[in-house]
Amino acid sequence: MLTIKPHSTTPADDTVHSASQKTRRMAFVIWNFFPMETDTFRRTVDSAAAKGFTTVRLHLAWHNVEKQPLRYDFRVYDEQIAYIKEKGLDVILTVDLQRRSHMLDGQKTPCDLVMNTDEFQYPFGKDEPYVHNCGLEMVMISYASRRGTDCAVRFYRDTVRHFAEKFGDTIYAAFPTFTPYCETEYWCADDFDYSDHMRRAFTTYLEKTYRKIKDLNLDLGTSYESFEDVPMPPSSDRGTLGILFYQCRHRVLKAFIDRLGEAHKNVAPDTLFAVQFGCVWDGASVRRCTYGFRELSASADLVVVDDAPKFDHAYSMDYIASAFAGSGKEIGNEIDGHYMIRNGTCTAEDYIEQGVTSYRHNATMLYVANWYEGDDFDNNGYIFSTIADEYITAKEPFCVSEDITEEQPLDISLRKLFETGDGNYYQSYYRAYTASGAQFGRMNLHDDLTTAVFPNSVEGKKAPKFPEPQDPASPAVIFRRKARAAAMATVAVASAIVILAAGAAAKILLSDEDE
Repeated sequence: MLTIKPHSTTPADDTVHSASQKTRRMAFVIWNFFPMETDTFRRTVDSAAAKGFTTVRLHLAWHNVEKQPLRYDFRVYDEQIAYIKEKGLDVILTVDLQRRSHMLDGQKTPCDLVMNTDEFQYPFGKDEPYVHNCGLEMVMISYASRRGTDCAVRFYRDTVRHFAEKFGDTIYAAFPTFTPYCETEYWCADDFDYSDHMRRAFTTYLEKTYRKIKDLNLDLGTSYESFEDVPMPPSSDRGTLGILFYQCRHRVLKAFIDRLGEAHKNVAPDTLFAVQFGCVWDGASVRRCTYGFRELSASADLVVVDDAPKFDHAYSMDYIASAFAGSGKEIGNEIDGHYMIRNGTCTAEDYIEQGVTSYRHNATMLYVANWYEGDDFDNNGYIFSTIADEYITAKEPFCVSEDITEEQPLDISLRKLFETGDGNYYQSYYRAYTASGAQFGRMNLHDDLTTAVFPNSVEGKKAPKFPEPQDPASPAVIFRRKARAAAMATVAVASAIVILAAGAAAKILLSDEDE
């Protein structure tokens, strides 16, 4: 069981190895789907600085910078970052890798001067790329497209290099995002990606996993004639085929993130590479493809999740912190917008609780998104001032001990999460686990989903075979048991005869010696 301890340099706290010992930051998010007007931007930065924010997370949209191939225009972002730096704040770059869909001649098909139409993602059952993002007409490249991902990696690398060289350590971190909510995942509003690129990736994955279609048919209970005949299932498929498709999507997403991480480190090794996930355990996580977030984040220095205000934030942070224990990665949480106060979904106190709980459970970063300069932000500024006073400027914040010897940690199966689709499945266990008064819970995450092996796959055939449990009352088992008993009895009789014969021989020899 994890315990709570005040931060201290005394030897008594040698067991404390918490990310909370690192500098804690609170970042105000500014969107630039359409770059903000200069005066409004500066008022927003001024207001955030006055409320205790240490950092501005600045959104940069690919389609605003590269409208034609290899012709970049960073001027508006250079001006924005220069002003943030002038105010003494750090910057986290959100490099949004969606593209703007330009609708030409009334056609429905999205057109783009940098990307080809067939490089985009397609939703399940559709023959056109999906145009999304709250009316902004955005499209996203297929992560399985080599040309599409090459273009995205090149742009991300050039962008990070430009700002790292121009502004130095003012750029604290940068991360690539792929979705309307600016997260590093598949979009969760529908089934993605069903493009021709993903079709080929899935066929190749099945061929490598099985090699022979007859073996795949044995595991699926089907009669497909070739791997090309096997369909890409919807995310509602939680059986063998659903797991195989999830594994393929996971590998495609991970390969893209890893390439971005490598490009980042090559040009800005002193700037953190970050990823953000909407959630990694709820029902939509199967579409996000984030259950295996630990492996997806292998290249990342900072991992952030986006909790709704009513989430169990202690569970969120303990879940993430447990997954990355000992890795040195920083973790964070995002507080979403003011409109939830307006519509009565939550209160200001809920936001304070989210921030305070996140920091107490090892977060080093708190993002505040969808709060814009104006009455809503100014009237609720005490939310963030309160959080800043307690955890940004506090001399002795709480942090989590790595000492887990007091009780066994909670075991979590990623495959169980996938099969049930229930984000509360383990949260109920967590609440019971901590009900005794313990303030922190340690979890062991078992990735039996992305690593699942089926009996007739190449790896399945290599696995050691264990006999199936049998009914002890079945006739075949009874017959074999009686046969074994009879054989053992025969062996015992034979052994006894041998022993008696040996004894008699020894007696004869002894008699001869006596004579």
